[in-house]
Amino acid sequence: MNEPREEGRAALEWLEHRSLPVAELDDPVVLRRGLDALCRKLDGTVSAAKTTKRKRAAVDDVFADRVERGYFTHNPLIGLRWTAPAVDDEVDPDCVPNPAQVRRLLEAVRQLPGRGPHLYAFFGCMYYAGMRPAEVINLRKSQCRLPRTGWGLLNLKGGIVTAGKEWSDDGAVHETHSLKRRSAKTTRPVPIPPVLVRMLIEHIARFGVTADGRIFQNAAGNYLDAAASASPGGVRGRLLSPWTNTR
Repeated sequence: MNEPREEGRAALEWLEHRSLPVAELDDPVVLRRGLDALCRKLDGTVSAAKTTKRKRAAVDDVFADRVERGYFTHNPLIGLRWTAPAVDDEVDPDCVPNPAQVRRLLEAVRQLPGRGPHLYAFFGCMYYAGMRPAEVINLRKSQCRLPRTGWGLLNLKGGIVTAGKEWSDDGAVHETHSLKRRSAKTTRPVPIPPVLVRMLIEHIARFGVTADGRIFQNAAGNYLDAAASASPGGVRGRLLSPWTNTR
């Protein structure tokens, strides 16, 4: 086994001095104190309910691994009486734009010089279809059912994320990831209203698609970068506000 580098050794020493002995993790009082800590962020404020649930599941996985390796005879979390504190996850109505405001925000994007017209339908997808930026970047014409009248349908299959060359298997900057918390081949059908259908039809007619069928592209025809989806004036945050707190 290779010795850790200097910065890694310092981190390991810090953990060693501040970690509890494994035997103490069988004490219900210690476990409850640890689970209570999962409900807080670093600044001491209460975490979102889904964040606490994700952390709780990770801790459970760690204990299951320790049982398998023989550190425990059973998972001490099983049977522990503990309930996460209630969290108010309701969306603040003052933060959610109404339809008229959305139209003005999107029109402001379309009027921007340069890339504004190209990003008009991009942000339309984020609002009207509740899509994540990575999903919009990966959207292809073959995934779109765009009738001339009425509602359409998007069949989402994953998203494009910027991983960096040093973190990808093939040295590419971008990677295609499956839908969040879904298996690699899972798809997600999303009905879209007529207004978004028209936006996508007009966008494809004006800008075309890439060789692999992607609807949105940068000026060189490649993947849009994450920075390109962060619009001026905080438009992205305003358009996403109905979805970021509820999904």
